[in-house]
Amino acid sequence: MPCKFTVPRVEEITYGPGAFDALSDIVHAQGGRRPAAIMSGSLAATELRQALRDQFGAALVGVYSSVPQHVPRTAVLEAAAMARDGGADCVISIGGGTPIDCAKAVAMCLATGITTPDDFDKYRVRFTYPDAYDVPDIPGPTIPHIAVPTTLSGGEHTGLAGITDEVTHVKRAYTAPSLTPKAVILDPDVAARTPAWLWAASGIRAVDHAVEGILSAKSMPLADALGLEALRLLAANLERSTNDPSDTQSRTNCLLASWLSIFGATNVGMGLSHGIGHQLAAQFDITHGVTSAIMLPHVMQFNASLTGPQLRRIAEALGRDTRDLDEASAGREAISAVRDLVTRLGVTNTISTAGGVRDALPGLAENIMGDAAVAASRRPVSKEDVLALLDAAW
Repeated sequence: MPCKFTVPRVEEITYGPGAFDALSDIVHAQGGRRPAAIMSGSLAATELRQALRDQFGAALVGVYSSVPQHVPRTAVLEAAAMARDGGADCVISIGGGTPIDCAKAVAMCLATGITTPDDFDKYRVRFTYPDAYDVPDIPGPTIPHIAVPTTLSGGEHTGLAGITDEVTHVKRAYTAPSLTPKAVILDPDVAARTPAWLWAASGIRAVDHAVEGILSAKSMPLADALGLEALRLLAANLERSTNDPSDTQSRTNCLLASWLSIFGATNVGMGLSHGIGHQLAAQFDITHGVTSAIMLPHVMQFNASLTGPQLRRIAEALGRDTRDLDEASAGREAISAVRDLVTRLGVTNTISTAGGVRDALPGLAENIMGDAAVAASRRPVSKEDVLALLDAAW
């Protein structure tokens, strides 16, 4: 069967110190004149909000900064109403994965006429393990989206959005090429406002993107090469940038690593760590970086018997010398390298300490089996396997 490598449909990426100053020019180049902005609450309380107004003046339709973590449907509807009522012709997101996914969802709502929580169900991805997909079309056109990420979660480079059903606490996926931001701005000075714990955790999320892309059952050489370079950049820069937010070069390198890490997600799928993490996060209100810190080492071990050569390359990219090691030992080095990085960064690494509820895990396993990310696992997965992994991560 022929393989296909798809380049994410971001038209331009501007990066480096001062990149944020070009935002209005980039918006105008995309045809935007009346932007609506989605920001995290913490960033909206800083001078960035005024900097946004300074660039756009009265043309700025409004700033929505009340979207909770994991993008609940009701928050999306509020943000979409602000954009619709103000006549927005583009959307700007500033922050981590939550405002970025919310901005994608706002564009989807404006394009499709979604106005109630139940309307979202028509457009969500449906998946039955191991390989049955139903991906509804999202009719366009969608308004342009310009993303300014301040974490390393990487959502700014994809057309995938996660939106949580508040009634079931299940995170649903929505995807279309048209939901991909048109332009991305990677500014280390803007990202320096991110709290150290969140920057570190989102860096582990980028590690998870890279590792699961390399371990994917659908892996391909180009995605592997990009993922390995992402790991090398993160190994060299993540701790340094966490400890010293003023180190603009290290922070820029991490933002670039996040970009490189995401090519796996858009071409070969992710895997079991992501599938479990999506549902852990929505159920227990845990950040995705923390779910990656919790699950990735366990999932690497779960797949180790089928991924020896890949784990060796991962270990080497993370700075481990495997020249004199057999395949199994090299694999253990890769897992150890991830665990050690999580420990040095101080990211929470168990479900219990992250606020999970053990009695909820059996029901959670059912939702995980319905998450499309699970399909990329190289080793076949059962509900019992998921429960065993959750138990190990408790």
